Amino acid sequence: MYEARDQDGVTIVRGVGELGRAELAAIAAIAARARHEGRMVVVDLKRVTHLHYAGAALLKAIPGLRAAGASRYVRDLVHAGGAAGYVELYPDVEEAVRAA
Repeated sequence: MYEARDQDGVTIVRGVGELGRAELAAIAAIAARARHEGRMVVVDLKRVTHLHYAGAALLKAIPGLRAAGASRYVRDLVHAGGAAGYVELYPDVEEAVRAA
């Protein structure tokens, strides 16, 4: 499950629980649209317990995408999906938004 909100020129997508491939495809579409419109995008993974690693690969196509709060396990899945080096990882949403 996830929820997306726009606030102050930033789109924040908050995930909860397990994110399947379809949910990650929807998150990638939201992020791509927001980036195309010039907004910063942060995917909050703090409450995500598992994600489909192949779905994580969809995130690497979005330039400047930021993710925050991921556990080591979830970070490892992002990396396994091939998004390492494409998705900027931060400890929390606030730091992701502040980063230049």
